[in-house]
Amino acid sequence: MQRIYLCLAEQHDPWLVALAALICAVGTSTTFVLLRVAQLDQRRRRGWAALTALATGIGAWATHFVAMLAFAPGVAAGYEVGLTLASLALVVLVCGIAFQLGLQGGHARQLLAGALVGLGITAMHYTGMAAYQLAGNLLWDRPLLGLSVTLGILLPMLAVWIGLQHPRRLARTAAAGLLLLGICALHFLGMAAAIILPSAEIAPPAAPATPGWLGAAIGAVTGLLLLLGLAASALARREHRQERQAEDRLRSLADATVEGLLLCAEDRIIVSNRSLQELLGREDAWFAGQTLEALLPPGGVLPPGLAAEGRAETEFLAASGEAIPVELVTRPLATQARPHRVVAVRDLRDRRRAEARIRFLAHHDPLTELPNRTGFAEELGRALAVHGRTGQPFALLALDLDRFKMVNDALGHAVGDALLVKVAARLRAAVRATDLVGRLGGDEFALLQFAPGQPEAATAMAERCIELLSRPFVVQGQVLNIGVSIGIALCPADGVDPATLSRNADLALYRAKSEGRGTHRFFEAEMDTRMQRRRMLEVELRTAVAMRQFHLLYQPLLALDSDAVIGFEALIRWSHPERGLISPAEFIPLAEETGLIVQIGEWVLREACREAASWQQPAIIAVNLSPVQVRSPGIVEAVRSACAAAGLDPRRLELEITESVLLTDTDETFRTLQALKALGARISMDDFGTGYSSLSYLRRFPFDKIKIDRSFVTDLAEDAESAAIVGAVIGLGKSLGMVTTVEGVETAGQLAHVRARGCDQVQGYLIGRPMPAEQVQRLMDDKEAA
Repeated sequence: MQRIYLCLAEQHDPWLVALAALICAVGTSTTFVLLRVAQLDQRRRRGWAALTALATGIGAWATHFVAMLAFAPGVAAGYEVGLTLASLALVVLVCGIAFQLGLQGGHARQLLAGALVGLGITAMHYTGMAAYQLAGNLLWDRPLLGLSVTLGILLPMLAVWIGLQHPRRLARTAAAGLLLLGICALHFLGMAAAIILPSAEIAPPAAPATPGWLGAAIGAVTGLLLLLGLAASALARREHRQERQAEDRLRSLADATVEGLLLCAEDRIIVSNRSLQELLGREDAWFAGQTLEALLPPGGVLPPGLAAEGRAETEFLAASGEAIPVELVTRPLATQARPHRVVAVRDLRDRRRAEARIRFLAHHDPLTELPNRTGFAEELGRALAVHGRTGQPFALLALDLDRFKMVNDALGHAVGDALLVKVAARLRAAVRATDLVGRLGGDEFALLQFAPGQPEAATAMAERCIELLSRPFVVQGQVLNIGVSIGIALCPADGVDPATLSRNADLALYRAKSEGRGTHRFFEAEMDTRMQRRRMLEVELRTAVAMRQFHLLYQPLLALDSDAVIGFEALIRWSHPERGLISPAEFIPLAEETGLIVQIGEWVLREACREAASWQQPAIIAVNLSPVQVRSPGIVEAVRSACAAAGLDPRRLELEITESVLLTDTDETFRTLQALKALGARISMDDFGTGYSSLSYLRRFPFDKIKIDRSFVTDLAEDAESAAIVGAVIGLGKSLGMVTTVEGVETAGQLAHVRARGCDQVQGYLIGRPMPAEQVQRLMDDKEAA
């Protein structure tokens, strides 16, 4: 350190040293301004790189030789012209190569470019020292010489790397300072390392490059350097203004976007927009200089692959402490020379909530929020898997609400939906936390009960559900009374797979509903046999419709005032190719349930009208209409078409309906009956007295005939109540001007009784059994002859 101090204090002119430092400062500042311009101007990058190398080389060369002029070794000295000029050419050439390399980008290239700049300046200095001639011997202090070379390479290397990496003015100022420090350290440490031993034997140098000549050359290149400095200063002001304008435009554009935006240089945030600031509850100043990792919750790691361009999901930590799920979309920004990227930040909270809602709705009923059919099936599958591992038994209860459809049709879907919500609440209250209730659709519910002690536990559960759902419901001011039927299947006794267990629970439910509703039934093996038989019958019934396996029989109708057969009731029969005749009581309910009754009923209409049209006497033909037929939209046209095709006068046609037709959609049903009556057909109420609100229906619709059900005739002689009912209905018919017919007359005593009561017509085995069409004409002929 003493040698360095003595060299500077005693052997250098301080004014010239200060001038050298000033020239070096101008040169280094000019270097990094021009280097920044070279980064921005892609088209003229090579030219700007060459100009930057010229400014760097001139600054370093002028600094060196002004400092050499300030050096007073105490012996005669001079400069060799060729090496002096070669040192200038050398530093400009090496710096030109270095800057061309560094402007290509990449850390390795930029560090190598800085090292080349330091090497070029170092080579210039010691080439200049080789051009220094004096009357004496020049020796070197090796440690100081090594330190001079090391700092002369490392400090410029670091300066150039910073200048290429960081475009802001502060970074450029720091880089210029490092380069100045490197040049000065190289020179003055090198001069301190030089040991000059005067020698009388060595003649003074005769080189033409005297210090005065060198001063003129230095002045010329310094003037050129000043011109470059002034141009660089103007470029710096213009570049700063353009950068500010670009930043303002970019910020305005960023603030106008709905998504959060970040502008990053490498891994550091430069700018954030207002949307991101509002999302995270932070000011813009907080973001500047932060890394993306600083936005993550503690311990958070950025997703892999989020480089200059990519997409990933992560969480950002808001100022409030909330972890906000976000999607990051990264794109490179080509408007800056340094590597920049724009990071779009999308708030995923709404999307996550929507996805969670979609997942919930995929497995839950939106009305009651109970598991739906899909969700319940998955839970049933899991329960069976647990049973397979542990052997734990459980019960599956299938529930179907009684009289719900009547409520829904009468009061509307809004009331029906509100009722279902209340039903779901009561079912939740009925089960334990380990059990599961689901809504499978409509008014169908299901329940998984995990409890020991089956079947007693399932029985208790079913009875509790029946009791809860039998209580009145108050919905929108309406007091509603419904009920529930329940079918129960036990695992493993009734199945160990979802399909079998569900099917058996449904079979038990079907049995509960068919046996009066409001009750529960366990699955029994015979239920499956009965259902299999029913399904087979359904298949065979469809075949019978297609193959025309039906035929009609006709039962005579006797008028008591003339004792003449005045008509016949058409009765359908099914001639099964293997099982023979099948009773209508067995297949008609199935046909109504499957909808086949409409096709079968239309065939009966056409066939009965065709046969009746061929009779010589204009007898009445009575045809039964199913409730399903009456409610079908084409029934009026079907009757009209059947009469027209057969050539039958519609006044000979009598259509028999039961009171069950009138239980639902009464207004529409009455309109249909009025339309049929308008065709000329007669309307008869069959099985009178076995339904509901009969007198109300008689008042609203003027039926042509009342048929008294056979159940009142069977014990007519012994049962005074039955006799009283028959007499009352006959009297009612007379008062309303309606014909009365008694069905099921099988004995002379029954006939005499109803005749005495004033009945108009009778029908039964006493009058005649159902007969084929070919016997009808013969019977009418015999009766007429008698």
